[in-house]
Amino acid sequence: MKTQLKLVAAGLAGAVLAMTHANLAAAPEAVLPTITQELLAPPLLPPPITRKTPAKVVVNLTVEEVEREIAPGTRYTFWTFGGTVPGKMIRVREGDTVELHLLNLPDNKLPHNIDLHAVTGPGGGAAQTLIAPGNEASFTFKALAPGLYVYHCATAPVGMHIANGMYGMILVEPKEGLPPVDREYYVMQGEFYTNGAYRAPGLQGFDMQKAIDEKPTYVLFNGADGALTGANALTAKANACTSAWAVPTSPPAST
Repeated sequence: MKTQLKLVAAGLAGAVLAMTHANLAAAPEAVLPTITQELLAPPLLPPPITRKTPAKVVVNLTVEEVEREIAPGTRYTFWTFGGTVPGKMIRVREGDTVELHLLNLPDNKLPHNIDLHAVTGPGGGAAQTLIAPGNEASFTFKALAPGLYVYHCATAPVGMHIANGMYGMILVEPKEGLPPVDREYYVMQGEFYTNGAYRAPGLQGFDMQKAIDEKPTYVLFNGADGALTGANALTAKANACTSAWAVPTSPPAST
């Protein structure tokens, strides 16, 4: 009799468990509104998030290898996310589902990928996005932890890709939002290692030995010598609250 009772109890438990699984399977997932991320050239960044609920945020980034001035009269071939150094800031909300698309332009010479430190899990999307020129990759992640995170290319040699300009930031705002400020700026430090001396004229190449020795030719904010001076100087009202999102890509070089 005891055995029969145990069997009946087990059978009921199994039936209840099966019903629970069926109910969970039948429950539809909430459909999130889809937002295409606004990407702006630094020192600008996307506006603060005012919504109070999660969304699906679509981010379209391009990898662009571009030649431009690193200093007056000095040119350099930068490897970039979105054509800017640093790469354009991504701004999402805690709980958002982020669908990131990475396109390696067909005129580029090298494979690239992206590793976002806001991604929970190894590699930050690097394995999913390693692509040759002319190809596109995408992956989806959920922004679980609020904070300001770096993203960068993680193609070997990783240090070389970062030192050529492949870095940027992703801001995951907390659910409750951030305190309002008068203005926001996006500033990021980077180190560049050229085979010519500081401000040597003409097109300069990357110097791997200087990078190994950690002796940069340039330590810059926003990818160019004097990028935030003169007509490009950052301005704000006196006594107003201004937020500057600034993170170095590596420790300052020793002197």
